[in-house]
Amino acid sequence: MTGSKHNMPPYGVAIQSAITGGDLQQMKTLLKQRDSTKPEAKELQTAYEKLAKEVSRLEKP
Repeated sequence: MTGSKHNMPPYGVAIQSAITGGDLQQMKTLLKQRDSTKPEAKELQTAYEKLAKEVSRLEKP
């Protein structure tokens, strides 16, 4: 993982921070703000996938 954060778009860093901090509300906000009509870098797509999985995991009873 060395250097991987440096290659991630700035928005990806916000996603990683929300996941790391366990901030469910922030994660949901970031998912709502995603603009699926614009092309995304592979790293950002991966970050959003991780974000969605973490939201799902945290919302399970």
